[in-house]
Amino acid sequence: MKKMYQITKIKFASIILLALAVSCSKDKAGETVNLNKAGIKLTLTEGEFVSNETPVTKASTSGNTVANPFNLTKEVQSGPFTITAELTETTPASSGLKASNNKAATKLLSLRGAVRYRIVAFETDGTYVDQAVGDASNANQVFFGDKLIVGHKYNFFIYSVGSTTQDPEPVNAGTNMYLANDAQGLRPSFNYNDDGGDYMCAVEKDVTILGNNTPTPLTTPLQHMFTRVTIQVDNSDATGTFGQADYKKGGYNSEVAVNGSIDYSNGMIAAPVIDMSTGKVASGLNQASDFLPLQNVGVTPKTVLVNQLGISNFSLSLNINAGSIKIGHDINQSDANFSFSDGGQGLKPGYSYTLKLRFNSDRYVNASNVTKSATAADARYAVIGGYRWDRFNLGVNNTNPALNNPDVVPSIQALYGSYYQWGRQAPVANAYSGDGAMTGWNTTAAADGSWNSGTATAPLKAATDPCGTGDRVPSPAEYTLLGNNTRHTSIGNWTNFNGNTTVGLSDFTAAHIMTSKKSSDIKLSFPAAGHRNPSNGAQLIRQSSAIYWLNTEVGGNNNARQGRGFTASWDTSNYLKTAGYPVRCIQDK
Repeated sequence: MKKMYQITKIKFASIILLALAVSCSKDKAGETVNLNKAGIKLTLTEGEFVSNETPVTKASTSGNTVANPFNLTKEVQSGPFTITAELTETTPASSGLKASNNKAATKLLSLRGAVRYRIVAFETDGTYVDQAVGDASNANQVFFGDKLIVGHKYNFFIYSVGSTTQDPEPVNAGTNMYLANDAQGLRPSFNYNDDGGDYMCAVEKDVTILGNNTPTPLTTPLQHMFTRVTIQVDNSDATGTFGQADYKKGGYNSEVAVNGSIDYSNGMIAAPVIDMSTGKVASGLNQASDFLPLQNVGVTPKTVLVNQLGISNFSLSLNINAGSIKIGHDINQSDANFSFSDGGQGLKPGYSYTLKLRFNSDRYVNASNVTKSATAADARYAVIGGYRWDRFNLGVNNTNPALNNPDVVPSIQALYGSYYQWGRQAPVANAYSGDGAMTGWNTTAAADGSWNSGTATAPLKAATDPCGTGDRVPSPAEYTLLGNNTRHTSIGNWTNFNGNTTVGLSDFTAAHIMTSKKSSDIKLSFPAAGHRNPSNGAQLIRQSSAIYWLNTEVGGNNNARQGRGFTASWDTSNYLKTAGYPVRCIQDK
């Protein structure tokens, strides 16, 4: 009898020990851990800025279906400017524009660094349990280890504003997951401009909590809930062939701050209320138009978040303020307005778009700065980079482009005009004067300042400037700007340039061509007139150089500045004031 009692006692003790072994374990530090307690562990990713909606697709030449991203270009006229706004869908680099599989690409949130996020736990009926803040760069964080019951189901709401320094705003303790009224929702604050906000979230429901000291994994990627638009000035050159379908006009940087606004009357609200059961904005305060100002828009991208209500066809309306664009002497005198909503091509929530603005005022104008066609009788000037250059050399008799085409190929003698000694008003020769020495040639240099009584940066027409009313001899800075804003080619017969020893050819076909980099249809032709000898006025280097006087002296050595064009290159240099060179005037305004 005693022996059986002992056996029963041993069996009972074994059962107790086994139960303890099942319910307890030791970690590496030797501390006892309760295996019925486990938390939540996140493998945190973010969806690319592409929603789960299938993009429009088209067949490729290989027979496969490829994505056709949203692309819409609009153009408005604002004073002298053609303003082009090109809105394109930003396609993830990983997509390769392949056929959509209805799932947005994802990437680890930790690639952005220590992005802060908040996770909120709820019972399946929406009752609040707890919340915590996490850091995307720490993949080992475990949450709610002592709050969740193994085997039970819970709901989770995870959200972030994309900041590595600021925690997402907390949920009021006791708030129900399922929105009953605005007071119960999450009310995060966002700065929708200057990359200040990036609301993304994930909702996981009916998650069963694991045991055996194994954290329950949450893997739903954080999805971007608003629409992101990156706005920037595009100062790239024109591409394609003018007049063909592939042609795209280029744009300039503005010399002043470009300011404007986005119209918030459609899908834009303040103080949004988030329904945590969906992650979407449920309500908020309506905003009047022009709620979101845009300041100092330039080539550096500026990101804004719009469409907080998640409208599937959001209308983006953009305004650029009058006076916000200045290129050379050109300023937009009126507002420019764009709306990207027609044809059903609105913006979608969870998508990212790029809006590129191109400012271009290159054109042909008359003396009153009225835009004209290239062949109009009064299209006297070509505007490149905001400066209005005469299309003819000073001294050309017929300045009617309809009757005497300044860009004729090859060039002709009637376009060569007159020759001037620097600082003097009267011409000393013309294209018909012959190539020999000139009787009574003046070898005394004009005084410094004869063509510019202002400064190098603020030139002022002097009394002896030979250009007509409203025009003047250009400055070196203006010629340099023209050279930088143009492509350089040539027409006609050229001979090698060899300084003052080159006599040149006997014809008048050569010209240096400056074509706008931003507008391939706008150009200036500079005949290769060479110059007249500073000692006796004999013709030199015609057909080997297109060298023109500028309004600035070198100082102290009787030399003055000049702009030079060759077959495919250009520069500035200087030479003796008593030499005779052609002049190309610029409008003095």
